Amino acid sequence: MRTSSRSRAAAAGLGLTVLLLAAGCGALPDGARDAAEGVAAGLDAGDLTGTALPAQAQEELERITAHLGGADPAVALAGVEEAGEDGREAVLSWTWDLPGEQDWSYDARLPLEQDADGQWRARWSPAVVEPSLGPDEGLRLRTLPADRGDVTGAGGEVLVTERPVHRIGIDRGRLGEADPARAARQLVAALEDVVELDPAAYAASVEQAGPEAFVEAVTLREDDFRALPAGRTSAVPGVRAVDDEQPLAPSRGFAPALLGAVGPATAEDLERSGGELAAGDVVGRGGVQEAFDDRLRGRAGAVVERIGLRADGGPAPGAAAPLHEVAPVDGQPVALTLDRGLQEAALEQLEGVASPAAVVALRPSTGEVLAAADGPGSEGYPTALQGRYAPGSTFKVATALAMLREGDDPSTEHPCPPSLAVEGAEFRNAPSYDPAATGSIPLTEAMAQSCNTFFAGQHERVTQEELAEAAAALGTGMEARLGVEAFLGSIPDEEPPVQHAAALFGQGRTLVSPLSMAVLAASAADGGLVTPRLVATDGLVDDAPARPATDAPLTAEEAAQLRTTMRAVVTEGHLDGLRALSPDTAIGKTGTAEYGTEDPPRTHSWVIAAHEDLAVAVFVEDGDLGSVTGGPIALEVLRAARP
Repeated sequence: MRTSSRSRAAAAGLGLTVLLLAAGCGALPDGARDAAEGVAAGLDAGDLTGTALPAQAQEELERITAHLGGADPAVALAGVEEAGEDGREAVLSWTWDLPGEQDWSYDARLPLEQDADGQWRARWSPAVVEPSLGPDEGLRLRTLPADRGDVTGAGGEVLVTERPVHRIGIDRGRLGEADPARAARQLVAALEDVVELDPAAYAASVEQAGPEAFVEAVTLREDDFRALPAGRTSAVPGVRAVDDEQPLAPSRGFAPALLGAVGPATAEDLERSGGELAAGDVVGRGGVQEAFDDRLRGRAGAVVERIGLRADGGPAPGAAAPLHEVAPVDGQPVALTLDRGLQEAALEQLEGVASPAAVVALRPSTGEVLAAADGPGSEGYPTALQGRYAPGSTFKVATALAMLREGDDPSTEHPCPPSLAVEGAEFRNAPSYDPAATGSIPLTEAMAQSCNTFFAGQHERVTQEELAEAAAALGTGMEARLGVEAFLGSIPDEEPPVQHAAALFGQGRTLVSPLSMAVLAASAADGGLVTPRLVATDGLVDDAPARPATDAPLTAEEAAQLRTTMRAVVTEGHLDGLRALSPDTAIGKTGTAEYGTEDPPRTHSWVIAAHEDLAVAVFVEDGDLGSVTGGPIALEVLRAARP
């Protein structure tokens, strides 16, 4: 039995007691003490070989402690006392390191007597391990799980809490004469409309399980379980559905990457925890559940029971007698800023999108992340918070800010030619670009019509460093303080001429996430850099305003001019659908970013927009023009916003 450092420290404190007891007993034979110390050391190590106990004591010790789940005791000799005329009795101090950060300590007595040769021997009984144990009795440790804390959203609405589930599998004890592997394959076939399972792997698991084992195939939410066709699984031999509860979000697709999941602690988890976790504990996996697992999990308790033992060492039927209990400490909730209604509205808009896609919604006045929705095409990847993509023409907002800092205003005109050559590379506008909007045009019209050559034509006037500073003033590259992993964009400070010209209209090596583009839109709408916030519980994350990655922060005057240009995108350009919002004050920008080597190239679709106190970013990895793919999604999400 390996001794924990905590239990060792407790045992070491017994040295003074040993000396005092020994001093009070008179001159005891050294042999009695030597024998007692050997037994104490053997019990501490879990190996009684070569001690003064009889040979069968090792087997009995293992039998008595077999149901303690590996709980580790520290055993020390507390003293040796006289017992009758010729006998002695050792006092053994036991300290068990239990879950719940509380030790269970007690003394047990070990009878000592001399044999015919004058050797001191110890007499074995279960009471040597625990004083109340009798023949055919042992100890059992049961973990008392703590209630996991909920994850709540805006307005205190519960997002993640214990919800009903049904664990479906094969109960070997119910199979009778049926073939286990065949029953397992039948169950996999019965569930094929609900979940994809490997029939061979599950059949092997059922075959290898014990005769009374329940081998789970799948855990289903309540609605999925109720949707199973009547009688589909009931005909499978040995099938069993175990009612249970698990911490779950309102639906399977409700921010799974952001919220994370909960599952049983693995052997690796137990080893890494240094004794903080015990077998049977559950831990967070990914997202909020993992980031704040210590708070949400609480602390499990434990109860040690005296149980009867069958001849084979298993627990005998009958009541168990509790000997020591450590109460669990329930987990604490974590409050997020997510708005359940807006999150569900965003998910609804992404439902039919086959490629990775995302919607992020922010409240500019507070920075609160109200929605971070990933479409089904993201397949569990957190596209909303961690995607890394070229921003396309939505990044012209950053270029416009750099131009304003060169002395331009929304009415300043520059050329918008059909094509532009930069060191042998030719840049063109989109094939659908209106030829009437070429020539010398003001910045507002260039934004509204999204003239690539207008912005690329600034490559000799606006440096890459100035573009990067303007982007930083709008949040690109800012430190993320959401409590979970997030990417807020990156842009090189230096680029070769061709790459720099491409960066001015959102191509090149600039990378952003939907979150970072929502921050950009929110900052323009609010009049200053917006720091995104996801965790509302005080003290869990640093929620102080983030310092922009530039010494030239966005000013209120610059933001007002950017809003003028972004308003033109709605009143005169490709986001005219947003005029359906009331009041008619929306601003925005569309974007289409080319990627890959196909001809014509594939495109990312982007839209950023703001209306009242809400800013959104919509992204679709394989989309049409931003206005075509993202515009309708942005409109419906903005419509769904609560007043």
